[in-house]
This record gives sequence, C-alpha cells and structure tokens, in this order.
Amino acid sequence: MDLASVTTSGVLVLDRTGAVLSLLRPLNLGVPLWRITTAAEIDHADISLTVVAAYDQTDWPLIGELAESMTTVILTTNPNPADAAHAVAMGAFGYVDTHLPSEALRRSIIGAMRGEHAYSRRVLSTLIKNGRWLRASNALPLTPRQREVIILIARGAADKEIARSLGITTATAQKHVTNLLRRLNVPNRAAAVAVMSTAYPL
Repeated sequence: MDLASVTTSGVLVLDRTGAVLSLLRPLNLGVPLWRITTAAEIDHADISLTVVAAYDQTDWPLIGELAESMTTVILTTNPNPADAAHAVAMGAFGYVDTHLPSEALRRSIIGAMRGEHAYSRRVLSTLIKNGRWLRASNALPLTPRQREVIILIARGAADKEIARSLGITTATAQKHVTNLLRRLNVPNRAAAVAVMSTAYPL
C-alpha cells in the first residue's frame, strides 16, 4: 500500500486504557498517533482520523458528536451487529473489530484516512438489504444492471458469482464492476457499497 497518498496529519486515538493504541502502533500507518483518554482533550488540528476505543460500552453521544466534526472510526473489542448498525446511525465512518489480523486492521485504518468506510461486508450488505445507506455520493445515477451488480457485491459476490447470477461471462461481469466503480468514483467494491445513498433506490 502506498503510504505517500495518505495525508501527513495524524490519527487521534481516544483510548482510556491504551490497549487499542498498542494494537495500532506496530501497524506502520505512516502518520503520527496521539492518544488521549477523555473527549475533553480533543484538539481538531492536524487530525486526519479519530479512532475511538470501545471496550465494554460505547459512548454513543460522544460518537455522534465526534462524527459531526471529524472522520471517526470505532475500534471495538466486543463487536456485535447491533452496535455496528448503531455506529452507522450515529455517523461513524467505520466500526472495526480489534481481533482482525494486523494487516486487515492496517488496511481498515489507512482506508479510512483515504476516505473509505471501514465496515465489514456483512454490515454493508445488511444496510443495503434494509434500504439504509451511508453518506451520499456525488456520483452519477446507476443503471438497472449496475444496481443488480452492487446488490451482488454487497452480498460478497466475486466476479464469477456475479457472472453466474446474471447469466453473463466473467469478463463481462468484471467490466460491469469496473464501470460501476468508475461511475461511483470509488477505489474498490467496499467503497462502492458504502457510498450508496437513497438517490439509488434498489
């Protein structure tokens, strides 16, 4: 992953115990990490991302407040689907399980610094199925075929599975995915699902 394209500002980690910060330090994120223990210590200068450590209970009012003014990702030691859905509702940019492998955790944080949502495919698929969306995109409207493709992507389908479901070749499925990503102006499939808005009824 090219760290040169990641902003040079830092990551603020709101972590009362320091355990989540200890997980982040060895990930070589390419930016400074600053730990604070209370929300009162937050300084918005030079922050590209705020990571909130969630251990037993998540401070949802704080998450909502932070998400209004800065990109906020929750790193949780006890992930569950209800809290992931609540994170979306509160405007958090991501909800990440601290038990992920180090490289997956690193990709999630760097992706969030680049503007990619940090939610699992399962969470994104549930959002699409329930007609709920993350932040709206300024992308062009989707064609009916692109809507079919994004639904399959949200369910975790690979190109071969998309091809099989739509009765097309794998090469054609790949072209549909490429065109969808270009139309939504996003770098990958997870970001495509994340930027869906109510402007694209499924």
